[in-house]
Amino acid sequence: MKIMTALTLMISLLFSVPAVPGAEAADSFFAKVWEKAMPKLEKSLQLFDRQKELPESSFFGEDRKSNTKKYEELLDEVFEILIGSELHNSRQEYGVLEMKIGRAGDEISQLQKERITAPEKSWNPLKKTRAKIDGKIEKLKEEITDLSARKDELKKGMKDSLQAMGVKVEERQLDILLSSVSGDDILYLLLAADSIRKINLQIVDLLRGGQGNVQSARKYTGVHMVLVDLYLQANLDVMDKIGKEYIPRLEGIMVSAKKLGDEARLMLAKPGTDEKTRQVLEVNVKANERTVKTAELYRKYLRGQENSLRDAVGRLRRDHSVARNTYDTVKTGSDLISLIQISMSTLEGVFGFVVPDLSLVYDQELMKEFERITERIRTGS
Repeated sequence: MKIMTALTLMISLLFSVPAVPGAEAADSFFAKVWEKAMPKLEKSLQLFDRQKELPESSFFGEDRKSNTKKYEELLDEVFEILIGSELHNSRQEYGVLEMKIGRAGDEISQLQKERITAPEKSWNPLKKTRAKIDGKIEKLKEEITDLSARKDELKKGMKDSLQAMGVKVEERQLDILLSSVSGDDILYLLLAADSIRKINLQIVDLLRGGQGNVQSARKYTGVHMVLVDLYLQANLDVMDKIGKEYIPRLEGIMVSAKKLGDEARLMLAKPGTDEKTRQVLEVNVKANERTVKTAELYRKYLRGQENSLRDAVGRLRRDHSVARNTYDTVKTGSDLISLIQISMSTLEGVFGFVVPDLSLVYDQELMKEFERITERIRTGS
């Protein structure tokens, strides 16, 4: 699956106070999630039920392999629905703004180079003069200022949204999350989990509101089982991505930086090196040392997320086994409510690791290096 975790759920509070029927559905985004996700979840459940009836393999017609593929594709579609929210939209806009600011900065750098050889005046209206270049640079700087202001607004909104979900992060921690190569993966896990929590609570409302007969209880137990499976697979996907893609690329960057630093030191040790060359090499040594230091912190950060995901996967596998067993044996709505209470307590543990403390990266230069390394990991360069 290509599916792409950090809040403390007061679950004991949620279940000790009578739920207000339809309270979660009042949220416009959740209403859309419920409307779009439920048919696909029920279809996924049908595919799950069908699996045991199909042959292991077949030249003609459906078999377990093709049925599993359809099931996983449906889970991918459900996941995309679950992460729909204002926070998701804000994150996407934030990314677009970052690209625009980056392009404007690159254009300013290019214009500054062109300004060196540009004439003061020219009879040719198409010719770039220093005055024209200065005007263009000023406009680009104003554009960057406006874009940056919008970024700050979005970041505050994202922080508020996370706090509303129960995720408390400091501004610098949010900066790291947004700059990290795994940041979007973790954010999507958070959004999916919040939607799963709301769906579970809505199901509890429905069962308490009179839809607690055996037939509806069995259906909702199956839907819950599928949601646990979906979230399990999502965590596995992110854990694999961190361990098998991000960290190896990061370690490659570390090896390269160490090698370049060693080469620079060897050249510095050679006699007859002129002062200008020595200054360049000394800057290179410091730059590569900074890269290695930041990369080591980055690896610690990613390992922390990987370990937390591994713990979450263990709990989710247990919950999925319980949910599957309960689906086959459920008798009343009360059984499902008990099951959801168990699952919600797991989510409470899953959501405890959004941004491990990386106070050393709060240094401005190291933070810039952190962002540069993130780009190199993403591009594989």
